[in-house]
Amino acid sequence: MTDRPLRHGLEYGVFRLVHGLAGRFSLARVRRWGGRLGLLALRLAAKKRRLAMQNMALAFPDSDVAQRRRWVRRCFEHHGSHFCEVIAAAHWTPQQVPDLFTIEGLEHLQDADDAFGGYFLTTGHYGSSELALYPLALSVESLYVVARPPNNPRIEAAIRQIRGRFGVEIINKQGAAHRMLNAQRRGGHVAAIIDQHVRPSAGAAVPFFGHPAWTSVTLAMLSLRQKVPVIHFTCEPRGEDRYSLRFSPAMEPEGTGPEARIEMTRRYMAKVEEDIRRRPELWLWMHRRWRP
Repeated sequence: MTDRPLRHGLEYGVFRLVHGLAGRFSLARVRRWGGRLGLLALRLAAKKRRLAMQNMALAFPDSDVAQRRRWVRRCFEHHGSHFCEVIAAAHWTPQQVPDLFTIEGLEHLQDADDAFGGYFLTTGHYGSSELALYPLALSVESLYVVARPPNNPRIEAAIRQIRGRFGVEIINKQGAAHRMLNAQRRGGHVAAIIDQHVRPSAGAAVPFFGHPAWTSVTLAMLSLRQKVPVIHFTCEPRGEDRYSLRFSPAMEPEGTGPEARIEMTRRYMAKVEEDIRRRPELWLWMHRRWRP
């Protein structure tokens, strides 16, 4: 597209501005700025706003329009804050991170290592999932995350550098299965987000808020192949400048064949849905999750 260099330049300009300010001010203030940025996006991004309302109506049919509008407003506000917090993390040090996070369930990781010799990790586009990588990287050896690079190459390089400061290695989402397998075999710990739409040829339709949603079965396939469990984690903002990170008990591989992969994937998605029902405003409702 002819406007792409201009758009990328403007996006990177915002990124650099937030990066510079975040080094001078408190995390609480960065969050507030990000919230205002999210509310500006709410006003300007009409298509995304309508999509979020449509998704809310599908997921929560018993809610009224006023409630969905409140959730959508808080959703945009949260993701604006999260965007700025991710940039602010460039200024974090390993010594600061433990003071920012309250962590529960870390014993589930050690139990899975002891019993199975490893595990995979998963979560959804919920809460402060990106920021959870930093305390996680300080808690385990060799952390990998499966991610689609941002469309803007300058921002992609900057985010990769921030993650790399904590030892987080990136596995490109495109054709990730083989690299995920190799990383796990080498003793690495691989985290993947499970709640994005995939092509029907690349996944299975599993229930999500009572509606079929095409979901990757790669994580379940690798769990079955390696005979290691999958551990779901949840990260949420708390107070003005803190986070809560929780690990659920391991979901062990069960069964064989396509049916087992689908059933395990259903279990992973059920954990994401459980999170969202607790705090709906923290999920990425602007994503077109339900498609034919």
